[in-house]
Amino acid sequence: MRRWPYILVVDDDADFRAGLRAALEMKGYQVDEAANGEEALLRLADKPPLLVLLDLQMPVMNGREMLQRMRATPELKEVPVVIISGFGFEWEAELMGAQGYIGKPFEAQELEATIANLLRPRLVTGRATLEKPVEKLRS
Repeated sequence: MRRWPYILVVDDDADFRAGLRAALEMKGYQVDEAANGEEALLRLADKPPLLVLLDLQMPVMNGREMLQRMRATPELKEVPVVIISGFGFEWEAELMGAQGYIGKPFEAQELEATIANLLRPRLVTGRATLEKPVEKLRS
């Protein structure tokens, strides 16, 4: 069972998820994983994460659809999302409602800086301690 607060990594590449998990855990973050948008939404129904790292191209439910559903859900609409993908552009990520975009491949320092910039305000203001379970995510 994952502890909270945590970062949710959503990517269909199991090796990429495992590598990202290891790197984030070395930095002291709690991490959970999902292989596609549908699986991620099920995980989000338990407790919203501190941050979502989201791939765009995935089977079952892609990152675009998942992000649309998150933004339409009151308990999830303010959860920061960083798109990590080999497809798409920064401006496109912003139009979709993401707070950041990192193109694959990327340097670890870029990911660390992006996460720090997004999480610092949430941790300082205490918004990261709000634990509202999502009542109904799938409809």
